[in-house]
Amino acid sequence: MNTQRETSTRTRPYTILATAVLAASATFGAGLAPAAATGLGSAGEAPGLGSPSDFTTPDKVADIEFPTTISHRGGANVYPEESMEGFTASAKDGFLPEMDIQFLEDGTPVLIHDDTADRTLNGVTGPIRDLSREEWDAATIKHPAGGEEAATVTLDELLDEMGGDVVLVPEIKPGATPEEVDRVLDEFDERGLKDSLVVQSFDFEAAKTIADRGYSSLYLMGSTMPKESPAEIKDAGIEWVGPSKKLPTNKMRELDKAGFHVAPYTLATAKDGHRLPGFIDGYFTDDAWTGLTFSRQ
Repeated sequence: MNTQRETSTRTRPYTILATAVLAASATFGAGLAPAAATGLGSAGEAPGLGSPSDFTTPDKVADIEFPTTISHRGGANVYPEESMEGFTASAKDGFLPEMDIQFLEDGTPVLIHDDTADRTLNGVTGPIRDLSREEWDAATIKHPAGGEEAATVTLDELLDEMGGDVVLVPEIKPGATPEEVDRVLDEFDERGLKDSLVVQSFDFEAAKTIADRGYSSLYLMGSTMPKESPAEIKDAGIEWVGPSKKLPTNKMRELDKAGFHVAPYTLATAKDGHRLPGFIDGYFTDDAWTGLTFSRQ
């Protein structure tokens, strides 16, 4: 992360056109709950961006109601993956937007899951760490249903748009150096976001650092228990764990009994979340809308 922040001069096209709405509607059809219809632009409105007054996601971690739905990569099966449209649509419908932090060649933190651009971006290829800021700004994010592409997003842009207004769930991806972890947390500190972030990592030392710095820390793990015992994880100050959905239920229950908020990843839709054991406090899903049955006032 640069100490001198770059300000992009491009116009950020944070809208998805009506054609994308029609494509998404054709894909998901009657399975969309009322909230999904709203998130995809009801009454002819373009989906995506909204003001903080439109958001129904809580703005404080302490106000999260369980079980909670975490919109994985901003709803990657509904919106362009890790786009502002997906993040804001998720926040409008009460889901916790989740995103991944990688770094450009100049150290700028950007939001993308993969180490390379090829799967999700058009206009650039190769490792994210080899891209310049200009190349990043010129790229676009593919739409999962072939609709309108979206602008790429830097961490600063996300925080300018939503920081402090909703609980965000950023992951500092494996491969980040301890210095990069600290620089990201410094950015959060400067913006006063300790109360409104659940910060994740697959790296235990990074998750411990996150907790030591006063943030709600989520330690990600795979389909087997990590080498650290639940007691060791708890002693590190970590409050959340994110196991693979393939971790056996008895192991998830063990983590629950140890006092963690347990949030498995990654479910296809919200409908799959209804099948989880009652002790689960949340789940990650690529489509938080399909199968959800609630109405907003």
